[in-house]
Amino acid sequence: MIRKAFLRDCQEIARLSSQLGYPVDVSQLEERLKCISNHNDHIVYVMESNHVLFGWIHANVRFLIESPPFVEIAGLVVDSAYRGNGIGKQLVQACEQWAAQSGFTKIRVRTNQTRSDAVQFYNRIGFTIKKSQLVLDKEI
Repeated sequence: MIRKAFLRDCQEIARLSSQLGYPVDVSQLEERLKCISNHNDHIVYVMESNHVLFGWIHANVRFLIESPPFVEIAGLVVDSAYRGNGIGKQLVQACEQWAAQSGFTKIRVRTNQTRSDAVQFYNRIGFTIKKSQLVLDKEI
């Protein structure tokens, strides 16, 4: 079952985030999900059965000066034990439906080039590579 994420899901969302390589403290995740849940331009879906999450996806609306607004997938992870069963595709489809119902005509995702399995997954479900780029951070 795909549904919106709730605060009670934070333990499982954190478990899955660690599988993606982004360990997160559950209390920090709770604060982030509270904030995200207060914004209509964000959505977090989970696929769940018997209180166990098989995956989650987070998408948000992007408004940029140089291009029309679009929806961007900010994060997607499927439990490593269940990959290859169509869960990721269903989660992406849920975001596509949310985007279309919200009036958007484009959905974007960014992935690390080293995640060749992710690139192949997105290609298989209709995404095309538009450009490569570097991400630069600066602590302030």
